[in-house]
Amino acid sequence: MTSGVILAGLGLAVVGFAGRYVVRYGKVASEALLKQIPISGNNKYYKGGFEQKMSKREASLVLGVSPSATKTKIKDAHKRIMLANHPDRGGSPYIAAKINEAKDILDKP
Repeated sequence: MTSGVILAGLGLAVVGFAGRYVVRYGKVASEALLKQIPISGNNKYYKGGFEQKMSKREASLVLGVSPSATKTKIKDAHKRIMLANHPDRGGSPYIAAKINEAKDILDKP
């Protein structure tokens, strides 16, 4: 019985020292690991703000369709994105305006 208590106490001491080590040196180790991992620039999301005058390419990026998409695909993409970003549902009025502008640009013949 006493040997079990002693073993439990030693186990708790080991866990305590290991936790202390992780807290002290974990940040340094994680930074070193992050430096070794290559960060790829192949992200499918568009990084950057909006252009002054929206181009056909930017409009297709906003709606997530190809620049030569059909009117039905443009309409479906616009509806899907506006359901998620409508100002009446907590979305940004600016983003909603950009989505509508993108639809208008791609709908032009």
